[in-house]
Amino acid sequence: MKKTHHCIALFLVLILCIGLIPVSIAVDADEDIYPVRFDLREYGVVTPVELQNPWGTCWAFGGIAAAETSILSTLGMTTEEYKAQTGEDFDLSEKHIAWYSVRPITALTNESQAGEGLNVLAGNDNQDAVYSASGFNVYVTTLFSSAVGPVFEDDFPYRGAEGLTDAEVKEKYPDRYRVGAASFVTKELSGVTIDQLLAQREENPESFAAALAALQSYGFLDQDMSVDSMTDDYIIDSLVETYDRTMATQPLTYSAYDDWTIPDVGENVPSNRDVYAGFTLVDGNILPNLSIRDSEKKWAALNDAGMRAVKSELLQGRGVSVIFAADASRPGQEPNPDGYMNYETWAHYTHTDASPNHAVCIVGWDDEYSRENFVEAHQPPADGAWIVKNSWGSETDCTTLPDGRPFGKNAWGVVDDQGRHTGYFYISYYDKSLGGAESMVFDTDLVKLGGEVHVRAYDFMPSSFSGMNMELKVQEKDVIKTANVFLNNSDKKLALYGVSTKAAGPRARVQYSIYRLNENAENPEDGELLDSFWSFYEYAGFHREKLNGEITFEPGERFSVVVTESVTDKNGEKLYEYSTNQAPSKELAAIIGTKTYGTPVVNKGESFIYTGGKWTDWSEVELPLPEGETKDGFTSDPIVTDNFSIKAFLVYKE
Repeated sequence: MKKTHHCIALFLVLILCIGLIPVSIAVDADEDIYPVRFDLREYGVVTPVELQNPWGTCWAFGGIAAAETSILSTLGMTTEEYKAQTGEDFDLSEKHIAWYSVRPITALTNESQAGEGLNVLAGNDNQDAVYSASGFNVYVTTLFSSAVGPVFEDDFPYRGAEGLTDAEVKEKYPDRYRVGAASFVTKELSGVTIDQLLAQREENPESFAAALAALQSYGFLDQDMSVDSMTDDYIIDSLVETYDRTMATQPLTYSAYDDWTIPDVGENVPSNRDVYAGFTLVDGNILPNLSIRDSEKKWAALNDAGMRAVKSELLQGRGVSVIFAADASRPGQEPNPDGYMNYETWAHYTHTDASPNHAVCIVGWDDEYSRENFVEAHQPPADGAWIVKNSWGSETDCTTLPDGRPFGKNAWGVVDDQGRHTGYFYISYYDKSLGGAESMVFDTDLVKLGGEVHVRAYDFMPSSFSGMNMELKVQEKDVIKTANVFLNNSDKKLALYGVSTKAAGPRARVQYSIYRLNENAENPEDGELLDSFWSFYEYAGFHREKLNGEITFEPGERFSVVVTESVTDKNGEKLYEYSTNQAPSKELAAIIGTKTYGTPVVNKGESFIYTGGKWTDWSEVELPLPEGETKDGFTSDPIVTDNFSIKAFLVYKE
């Protein structure tokens, strides 16, 4: 694991000057009482609103917004104090996480796991496909859990390699712009590029004629022209004109037709993927659902546990990333005609059981926010709303280019006392699509160790959502243990400074046991028990425990981290549980229409499971499919499963 270049001097300043004191923004000692209104912006720990254009990367912006607020609270600093101390704005990179979350790792990261991760059906090097692949909050925490990211914006800025706007690309690379702009229109309408559309003229004339008829009906082509009279150049030129007219009404941002790829090999580090700014994830909390669903998965009522959890995390200075069904999934799209958003008050209420299409960050709440602020025809049953930071730009946080043009300026969101749109809005507590709430806790403990931190892990494929829950979770009355076996394959002694796991559910009691394995060990407990301890986790998700480095391993030694997770059900019965990440296979992804598919690499001798009184190598276990799924008609498993999310964090021991 490597640090990004410019953070080293910065962290010397932080460590020396502020001591890195975590902040809890508590306002009432009684845990059963929350203030009527709370807003993290008033504490100075919310970073400026940004604009995600030109890509559909809202999930990365929502996750980074939550991370930035959480880290500032941990540092005990406001945005202004941070800049005063460091001379820089506190700004983390969305581009880095958007690029690497949906790409498999290479041998630069881990030779034995090379090729593991999420893949994009349209091609892992296709920047349009990667940045438009969509994502979920768990992608963010999966990457962070391996001590990968977050990194500073300056290291991987949200722009192409040359930092060009559309107008600059059009002038410098006219052919590239021409094809890209025309393809933007055809992909929005029919999901194909302009080259693919034009190829249909010969390959499938009927489809070609139907596509052009659709373009004519939308006014993109002359409605009086016949298909036969439309040359390729005419079609492209007309679509480019359409694109130019559309973009002229949109806020100025960097162009999608620049080169947004990130090279795998860095200038001063083996892999650009495996860098971090010194903030390492401790907890990736998957919070309880915000609503209760009926047997048909329809919204039934608010879930008090979820409401309290989100409020509790906010009170501790942490932003909460969520997903919901927005009127439009990105700026510039036509809003939903059903009227989820009141554009006078900027109050949103999804009154139908719609599927989520957008991710944002909750920064506060207002219990007395009137239900009458929402669309009159579809008002929620009662008052109360979350205060939400969006990634669609604003008039308050935009910047100005050297030539005087406003960059990222967008008249979107609640208006301030000066009449400027702020980029914030309200979501009703009763929104029927709101879910996926996650918060994050960070520390700087690993960077303070000095030198490189070596992360031993086998789980590089995040859980992927495709209309179903893509996570294998098992509960049983009999004892279950999971384990990963690691090797010190370096030429130096390594000291163990942390272990982590992914809790399968809330209120989990987890026992960690660390073994130095015998030379010919046949299972993860065949060796010397070096340490054993318990931890309790209120929420599901990734959790890391800090150790003191007294446990060391010589070169060539194998060791194991054994995890025993249990919960107590409502009847007082103890149940053992585990979970591991799952994703659709390439074959299933193509069938169900998702943009990504998973590729796990599960080698013999890496992960083990203890059930029925014996240990079994995870690579030999035949796993059940999700409820309702079947292998019929598939040439391979439709659902693919990764190793256990158990990790070890080590540093060189002198």
